[in-house]
Amino acid sequence: MTRTPPTAAELALATEVDRLGLTATPHQLERWRAKRWLAPTDQWTDPATSALRPDIVHRTAWLAALSRPGRGISWIGWTFWAIDDTEQTAALLRQALIRTIQLPLRQAGITLAQIPHGDSDAAFETRQNLAERLLRGRRAVGRDLDGLLRDHASAAGIALPEPRTVSNPFDAALIRVGARLLAGGMADVSPEELTEAWRSVWTGPPEQLDRITAAHLAADENGTDLRALSPLAHGLPELVRALEQADAHLCAFSFLLR
Repeated sequence: MTRTPPTAAELALATEVDRLGLTATPHQLERWRAKRWLAPTDQWTDPATSALRPDIVHRTAWLAALSRPGRGISWIGWTFWAIDDTEQTAALLRQALIRTIQLPLRQAGITLAQIPHGDSDAAFETRQNLAERLLRGRRAVGRDLDGLLRDHASAAGIALPEPRTVSNPFDAALIRVGARLLAGGMADVSPEELTEAWRSVWTGPPEQLDRITAAHLAADENGTDLRALSPLAHGLPELVRALEQADAHLCAFSFLLR
């Protein structure tokens, strides 16, 4: 197929990016426009001066820096969609979020329709079995990733802040609880199980977990379930439904906040 010759605007933008030590070909500019990561050509220049807008040059430079053979732009592209927040980019972001959230199910050959609702014994057992399917073929990482990072940093003479999270987010205890949360939500995982899973890999101050536990107990006494505030309170099916029904612009705004 014969390609359309590059326009003057495309050549000018490619030249500006080249001055920054990066490369953006007309073909890449065309692809980035199609992905809605870059504005349409008629929006590249300042109407008053006809000069290229600095933000367009800056955006293109980011895309050029992130573009590598065999690699995608990844979540940076989502960030651009959220920043632009047009009808089209907000809809693209919501679709990407929904598709990515369901990736563990697709990899396990599970559909949302297969995950039963309700608190019956049969529904609970089915969800537990589906959670086991989510874990098949997934290898837990047993190493202390935080410790390895600190060892390498120390050897290089770099002092890292005190640990305050988990040593390994891919620990077997966490991913097993996580699979059950995806399938059935908070109702299928007891507070004690969740706390112990975190405690087994927690590297921060021990009292921080104790404060979290105390906050949950105090809320329960007041008739409030803090676990219901979790995005996975009712499992992946409800989260996907919420995203499908949510305003796309609100999704974009929430994505930027995170």
